Amino acid sequence: MKRNYFVLTLVVYIGVLAFAFQHDATPAPAPKASAKGPVQTFSGEISDGQCSKAGSHDMVMKKASVNSAANCTKGCARTHGYVLYDRASKKVYKLDDQTRPGEFAAKSVKVTGNLDRDTIHVVRIEAAK
Repeated sequence: MKRNYFVLTLVVYIGVLAFAFQHDATPAPAPKASAKGPVQTFSGEISDGQCSKAGSHDMVMKKASVNSAANCTKGCARTHGYVLYDRASKKVYKLDDQTRPGEFAAKSVKVTGNLDRDTIHVVRIEAAK
């Protein structure tokens, strides 16, 4: 009888451990890109939602006494978000990733991702060559 009790306890214990460590076998999350369209590459400048509408940082820089376009972009992006601004077409694309663009503030870049209306679901951002 003691042996059966021991075996039953051991089986239950192993089952609980197997269940507890089951979360380690879950797959990693998929990339953020949306499946709503093909992956494309867009060129432009990382800007903010406010200055990109004017096409320049000059007005805000003068008003707020900011010393560079990069600092203007970072400051305005806190409220208005990062965008990709294409000067040639004057097109503004919202970016779903609001972390990575900060390191490219006011720089020319290539953004790879899926376009969903006016928002790019960012896969990669790299400096333009």
